[in-house]
Amino acid sequence: MAQPNSRRPRRLSRITLCVVLLVLGCQATLSVRPTAAAGFGSEAIQGLGSYFLTLPYGGIKMAVAVLGTVAGGMGVTFTGGEKVTSEKIWSPALGGEYVVTPAHLRGEKDLHFFGNTPAK
Repeated sequence: MAQPNSRRPRRLSRITLCVVLLVLGCQATLSVRPTAAAGFGSEAIQGLGSYFLTLPYGGIKMAVAVLGTVAGGMGVTFTGGEKVTSEKIWSPALGGEYVVTPAHLRGEKDLHFFGNTPAK
């Protein structure tokens, strides 16, 4: 027996995909203009683009951070309390950027998914 609301998730997914593609398409054309010539409209689009890109990116980054935390804890446990092993796991997994900003979209700042490993 089919559920009466089975079409709703599909519609929401399609709308979300269309909005993300629209924002990305507009962002590619607006980023060609110099920053001084860009007006409030382009800043608003960049803000919306960073918001809608942060939703999936931030979710994936949080999942990697949680899995890295668990793996680092297991590393401490299995090495008999050696913290060097856990730091090599925790630094890349927990470091990096969690939010996409308009500066990332303009190319002014690099977006790092993983953090730097310790120098030891």
